[in-house]
Amino acid sequence: MPMPSIRHRPTRRAVRLPVAVAACAALLLAGCTGEDLGPAEGSEDSEITGPVGTRRIVDARGRTVEVPLGAQRVVTLSRSTLDAALALGVEPYGTAVFAEDGGRTPSYLADRAVPARVVAEEGRVRAGRLKELEPDLILVDESTPAVDSLAALQAVAPTVVTSTGRYGWKQAFTATAEALNMASAAQQVLSQYGAELAETARVVGPRLEGTSRAVGVVRWSGDALVRPAAADHVRSTLASLGLGRAPGRGTDGDWVFFGVRGGGREEAVQAFSSARDRPALASLSGAEGRDRVTVVDGSAWEGPGGPIAARTVLQDVRRAVASSG
Repeated sequence: MPMPSIRHRPTRRAVRLPVAVAACAALLLAGCTGEDLGPAEGSEDSEITGPVGTRRIVDARGRTVEVPLGAQRVVTLSRSTLDAALALGVEPYGTAVFAEDGGRTPSYLADRAVPARVVAEEGRVRAGRLKELEPDLILVDESTPAVDSLAALQAVAPTVVTSTGRYGWKQAFTATAEALNMASAAQQVLSQYGAELAETARVVGPRLEGTSRAVGVVRWSGDALVRPAAADHVRSTLASLGLGRAPGRGTDGDWVFFGVRGGGREEAVQAFSSARDRPALASLSGAEGRDRVTVVDGSAWEGPGGPIAARTVLQDVRRAVASSG
């Protein structure tokens, strides 16, 4: 007789864990230091129980993993798995930070993220801290070196590799949703994105007539330009609107989007103010003269992306193109 895809197991013993209040959330998001969070003043303990059943899935590396039906303590070890989890309404219990984001939650996700203990930095997992969290599920992908520690991660909790470098953000997102047993919710998210994409195309379409449909994407880091990735969610989102990346270093195009690598919009505004006269940005003058340079949250305009990053890019493009002269 074939083995059933779902088998039930006894409910885990309840674990009492502190829940931080909203004030603590704001503090963490202002700058994540990687330190453990203690209970905020006035907070109360909340009882969290583990999942009551499991199911088997095949992850991006072809591994068969038995995952919980309803994980309550989810750890995300990459930017894209964090984006995907938040888009699905899942509050990560543990997370990772990276230097390119200033060692904090990416700014474009800051208003959605919740207090979570940092268990990895630059892909280096803090094994002791991870074990202390007793996670139900660990999500990782090939964008972080943490994926090289699968055996150690699997020894702590079921670990799913959600995507490889060949995956687009939609495929990675649906794989993450599958691991979380939230495939239906993922389809709703993608349907909403599709509707927003269609509306954006309708709005910007007339503005593209007579242009080369080329978009410059400038990533500024320190005092220099950073070459965009060969393939990322920005390229695919632009292509969906009938736009393409401008050739060269990203400073040419009918519209140019300037962002600081890993930085928010406020950082980009300051950086652009001081760097706009640099020789490396000299070719921006043409687009700037036509009011077609837009300063954006650079953290959303890079990396593998996810539904929240893609929607952010859509909104930026719509505002910039629709308002341009």
